[in-house]
Amino acid sequence: MLKKQAVFCENIHSLGVKVMKTIPGPSKRRLVLLERLLAGLKEKTITSQRIEELTGWSAAVVRRDISLLEVKCGASNGYKTEELKEALCRAFNISKELQKCCIVGLGRMGQVLLDNMEIEGSPFKIVAGFDSNVNRTEVLRSVFPLHPTTMLESVIKSEGIAFAILTVNPEEAQSTAARLAACGIKGIVNYTPCVLSVPSSTNVENVSLLTALETLSAWQNG
Repeated sequence: MLKKQAVFCENIHSLGVKVMKTIPGPSKRRLVLLERLLAGLKEKTITSQRIEELTGWSAAVVRRDISLLEVKCGASNGYKTEELKEALCRAFNISKELQKCCIVGLGRMGQVLLDNMEIEGSPFKIVAGFDSNVNRTEVLRSVFPLHPTTMLESVIKSEGIAFAILTVNPEEAQSTAARLAACGIKGIVNYTPCVLSVPSSTNVENVSLLTALETLSAWQNG
C-alpha cells in the first residue's frame, strides 16, 4: 500500500513539516508517510509489525521513529491509531486546511503534472500554472488558470499560494526559485537538477530520478 505512494504527494507533505526538535531526514519522511497511512486505516490499534507489513520498514525502525516524537500513545497490543495520528499531526504541524500550490514551468514534466490526480483528497490543491512561453499558456488546457511568469508575483499574492512545484529549465531554476521565495512561497518541490539557494524561510524538497537510482544502487551494494 504505502510502498506505492507517489513521490510527488510525499514531497508536498514534507514541505509543510515543522518540528519541535531535530529529527533525521529519513525518519521525518517515514513519519509523514505514516500519518497518511494511518488516515486511511479503520483499525483502532496498530502494531509496529503491522506497519512493517504495510511499508517494508522494519518494526525496529518504526518503533525508533515513533520514539523520536516523545509522545505516549501506546497500547498493550500496539499503538492507538487515532492518538498516534493526532500526535504526528501535532509534532509535524500537519494541517488539514486547504493549502494552495502552483506549477512553475509547463514543459514536458510540468505538463505531466497538469493532470496529476495524486493529491486529490489531500489538503493541497494546485490553483495555477506558470510558464515563460506565453503561447504555451494559451495552448495547454488545464482545470486551473495558466499564466505567463511575468504574473508570478501578483497571482501568488492574490491567490495566497503557499507551495510551488518547480519544473523549469535548469538555466531558469535559481532565478525562478529566488522570485518564488521573495514573494512568500513557503516551500518548493524542485524537479530540476539544480541545487537551489533560497532563504531559510523557504523549504526545498528535491525530486531527482538520478539521485533515487543512485541511492537504490548504494543500498544494493551495501
